[in-house]
Amino acid sequence: MGNIVLRSRALANMSDIEFEEDLDGNGMEDDLFEDPQEDADEALSENHLVSILRQLISSGEIQILNNEHFYSMSLPVIKRRPNLDQLKKSAIYQSIKQASGYGADSGSPTEQFNVLDMLAQRQSGVGPKGGSFVQSDKCKISNLFVPNRTERSIVNCNSKVFCGRFSRDGSQFISASQDSRIRVFDASNSQYPMIRQIEAKNVSWSILDIDFSPDGEFFVYSTWADALFVSRMYNMATDDIHCLFLRPERQKFGVFTVAYSNCGKQILAGANDGCLYAYDLVGNRRVLMVPVAEHDVNAVGFLDETSNIFFSGTDNGIIKVWDRRCLNEDSPEPAGVLVGHYDGITYIDSRNDGRYIISNSKDQSIKLWDLRVFSPADAENKVKDHLSYGNWDYRWDEVPKRFYNPAKSLEGDTSVMTYRGHRVQKSLIRAKFSPAATTGQRYIYTGCGTGRLIIYDTLTGKIVQAIESHRDTVRDVAWHPHRSEVLTCSWDFNVNLQTFQCAENAKKEDLSLRVPNAPHRGHRRRQRGREPPAATVAPNCRAAAGPVQRLGSGGSIFFLICVRTTFVNAFSLGSRAFPRFSTQNRQLFSLSLNHQCFFFTIYA
Repeated sequence: MGNIVLRSRALANMSDIEFEEDLDGNGMEDDLFEDPQEDADEALSENHLVSILRQLISSGEIQILNNEHFYSMSLPVIKRRPNLDQLKKSAIYQSIKQASGYGADSGSPTEQFNVLDMLAQRQSGVGPKGGSFVQSDKCKISNLFVPNRTERSIVNCNSKVFCGRFSRDGSQFISASQDSRIRVFDASNSQYPMIRQIEAKNVSWSILDIDFSPDGEFFVYSTWADALFVSRMYNMATDDIHCLFLRPERQKFGVFTVAYSNCGKQILAGANDGCLYAYDLVGNRRVLMVPVAEHDVNAVGFLDETSNIFFSGTDNGIIKVWDRRCLNEDSPEPAGVLVGHYDGITYIDSRNDGRYIISNSKDQSIKLWDLRVFSPADAENKVKDHLSYGNWDYRWDEVPKRFYNPAKSLEGDTSVMTYRGHRVQKSLIRAKFSPAATTGQRYIYTGCGTGRLIIYDTLTGKIVQAIESHRDTVRDVAWHPHRSEVLTCSWDFNVNLQTFQCAENAKKEDLSLRVPNAPHRGHRRRQRGREPPAATVAPNCRAAAGPVQRLGSGGSIFFLICVRTTFVNAFSLGSRAFPRFSTQNRQLFSLSLNHQCFFFTIYA
């Protein structure tokens, strides 16, 4: 039938019968003589038309090429507090707590801390040998600078951006959009210059997913086609893109998700025929086709570095875990099943520790799972009647309110934690763990149908940031492995850079810091004996306007902390807060935090 442009508003209102009454008021009189049977037939005919249209769209015969803004751009109201009972009993709670700088003997993972106290302990020799901070302390400091503002757009693609990924070493970023172009950016610095642009081939409607090889030398993308497409990163010619034919049994075929194995020798794919495919790059052939469900397979991936265990998520809300070592293609049986979502899975991300994954769903929730605790064997059959598949379509219907505040969990739900507060609409929105190197995987971040980047605290279930950045759905998100930067890919044609920026009301404090005035004597007396204030961050600056001066006498110590190009406010405190320093009048300390450096200049 070809591609037909459909407006979402027309689809949303398709079931509403609109009658235009005459201006003279004869509409009421006409209604008295209408045949009720004709009204029923007309309503039945219209409902039948809606059903046909939805089936055509689901089969891929009709593609939605134009979406207007008829969706709520506000975040949903979540009335219930997150239930932390199961989370606090799990191993991941203590693991993330320690990885983000809060030891087992510490209290709440949200308790306040002072960077100066950490420096004092390091200076006095308290802690590991060598005088450097351990990785968890670095993550603890880095988590003070979680992205909170949109800095700028790195590219406007003139079409919807569907996906974007960082290479594992963080040196490159790749994006794919509906204009069939793959853009590669230099991610070695925060400027993100575009270094090449590749015209993808055999693209039908849009590029749906893309992934890097583990070594960063290749990439694979998928679209509405019966093949995967692989190319080298440094080839710019369309002729260098190779087809990996999957040989499906279905004629109208689309691959919604792809994932490289951690060994780089295989590629997993999930398609609209309900099957999971594995392609062997060494033998150049398809080695696996597993019927997973009757519905679309929207998410696939590998659990850890071994590439033996992988998972799949489908439109029926069921997650299945597979073990390649004992998988029989003739009679495939999963190693385990996870039940708990009321609607389809849109994305699954692994913590890469062999135990935990998160899943994003059309039921407007993210769930954290422990793969050592599967749902009962009969759970899948028991919950089929409770799943809402087919009752609404997330591409144009309003989200059922019952999803935001469900009365109870599904029978057989073994999830560790559930996160709610974002919207999943229009497309397969991704949710991921934050990087281990800089955050200790303290956060879960996701795109949103409201155009926001949503960042959850894994340990509390609360939203710590909801950055309004786009005018349309944010479909994919990518956190840099070594910097506190997130790139968001949106249907408003933009890829935006999200970074940490100080509050606007801190600008005056920053100006007073650059040109300090000597405080009067009474001010110094009042300052003595006070506890050091909590760290606050000043506005983003390129360079210091001048050297920091010593604030009079009285044994005060004055700090300037520089984080890349961000200046943190100075602290004036009594020298009793630190142990005895050397007789030198000035000392310089440096803390290397991956690619960021904190410089602590002490004036005594």
